[in-house]
This record gives sequence, structure tokens and C-alpha cells, in this order.
Amino acid sequence: MPENSWWREEYGDPCRECGFDWSIDPETAVVAVEALPGAWADLLRGTRGDAVAPGTTWSAKAYVFHVADNLRIFAERLEGVRAGGPRDLVGYDENQLAAARHYEEMSLPAALWSIAQAVPAWAGASRAALADGSTFGHSERGELSASEIVRAPAHDALHHDWDVRRAVRS
Repeated sequence: MPENSWWREEYGDPCRECGFDWSIDPETAVVAVEALPGAWADLLRGTRGDAVAPGTTWSAKAYVFHVADNLRIFAERLEGVRAGGPRDLVGYDENQLAAARHYEEMSLPAALWSIAQAVPAWAGASRAALADGSTFGHSERGELSASEIVRAPAHDALHHDWDVRRAVRS
């Protein structure tokens, strides 16, 4: 199955902002995401995670919550397809989810706990989908391979690592 060009067209290749290379090996992407919980715990130590990077609307802490939620959602989707459930990916509004969960009112320790729980679930589901070659359907992007559906949330996580780091520096 040929790779879908949507992400490259939308974000650039590499990503115009964070430098993510869309041709990254999916396993390499998974390993990079697995490093985030520890890196963020170190980076945010001694802070409340409330800093906001210029040009963004969420705090560092909120981005950690968002990445945890997004990885958890994708882990559920990957496992659902592998279990014989619907192959179609259904979108969600990340801003509505952030508002419903009150990211900014929750604590940084809760965010760091959440990402530490979400990453292993997503990494395991991603590796399983890659191993069995799961495919997915998307109403706007068409047929997606397991590699593509692993790279998309990996980009989201690594892109927001860039946002978290910019927030801490601001």
C-alpha cells in the first residue's frame, strides 16, 4: 500500500515546526516517544508546568495531558481494529477534550503520571499493529497502513515535546 501524503502536505516533510521526518522507521518513532515520560519529568522538575510558549494557548502541563490522551486514544483504536472492531478512525476535537478534562486545573504530577501510563499502552499496541500489518480507514485520508497510523500520534507527541520545551524556556 503506498504511503498517504496527507501528513507531509499538512505539516511539511520534515515538519516545518518540529522537524519530524515522516519517513522515520515506525519502531524508531515508538522508541522516541517512549523517552518522553522521563524526559518531561526531568525537564519539568521544580515547576508547576504552567508556562505557555509564545504563539500557543496551552501550558506545558496541558500539552503533557493532551499527548497522554492522544496516545491512549490511538492505543484503543489500534487494539480495537486488531480485535476485529471497526477499521474506521473517528476523529475527536482536542480542544473540547482539553476543556472537558480541565487540563489547566489539574496538577503536573497527574499529567506526568498520565503520560507514564499512556506511553507503554500505545507502544505495545503500535508494535502489535505493525507486526500484524493492521490497516485502517479514514473518511478523508483513505486507507492507512499500520506504519502511518503509528507515525501520526508519534508526530503529535514529538511535536508537542517541542511545544513543552519552548514553554519551559519562555
